[in-house]
Amino acid sequence: MHRAYTGFLTAALILSIGAALLLGSTHVDPHALIQANPEAWQLIINYRIPRITVAVVGGAMIGWSSVLLQLVLRNRLVDASILGMMNGAQFLMICFIVLFPTFTSINVLLAGFFGVIISIGWRVVMPNQRTTMQLILMGIATAMTFQSLTQLTTTGFGVPLPTLSTVTLSQTIQLLLILLIGLILLIIAWPHLKYFALSSEQLRMLKIPEAKTLYLVLGIVGLWSGAVTSLLGVIFFLGAILPQLTRFISPHAKSQALFIPTGLCGSLLLLNADTIARTIVAPTELSTGAVLLAISGPLFVLLLMKGGK
Repeated sequence: MHRAYTGFLTAALILSIGAALLLGSTHVDPHALIQANPEAWQLIINYRIPRITVAVVGGAMIGWSSVLLQLVLRNRLVDASILGMMNGAQFLMICFIVLFPTFTSINVLLAGFFGVIISIGWRVVMPNQRTTMQLILMGIATAMTFQSLTQLTTTGFGVPLPTLSTVTLSQTIQLLLILLIGLILLIIAWPHLKYFALSSEQLRMLKIPEAKTLYLVLGIVGLWSGAVTSLLGVIFFLGAILPQLTRFISPHAKSQALFIPTGLCGSLLLLNADTIARTIVAPTELSTGAVLLAISGPLFVLLLMKGGK
């Protein structure tokens, strides 16, 4: 069942990529591509491919970050947006760009760096032994604080918030670089992740470096979440529900086994939400983040209701 589910998601993602290449505020005729129409190919190469790449890679990174965060925190209701990590990275990046506008061209790398600072700083500041609801409420309060500061900064200094419609090839390359760095760090942490199914006391008895692994994973989560936020903005609740969607199909699977299907779910959901945003009222383009929030918000409420029961 698990392999069949992964295969189905992969096939659906391939079909969605094909649809995203052709559909949008300006539809592309497949015959024009076959006939090597220069305008059609220019639209595909300069605009559609970078945007689709960011949607696919960014969605996967959100899903992977959530699996890792829920695993090491032993909490299935959290993600980087709920804990305020995405908002914090976005705020620091915008402040830095306001002070040093020459660094705007490397905003993705900067946001990844600030995401690491925020995620590790969150662990240092956040009190231990908090219940699930306390952690969520404190995280949302932190996120809203950073959100308001970001809005004040962007309004006061005229800095536009990121959207997929403005993604460039350079930003896409930066995102792929951030992905590669995170995967290298994940290879180092991967052997120890399976032990987080045990309690901290048991890990100490087994002499597993829980703290080092935790900080390494938080660094990966911050790196990926910050980079994605620099291109998409903050997408609330999406990361929290993606692992639950895969657990619904494979309820007995271990968290590490959910890594690939959760990434595929994230890519599929983000890519199709962006395609809908580009086509539903074409030529006007809706916000991809708003479309995703309309989906993820109600699902997160259902998730909380289920957790409460």
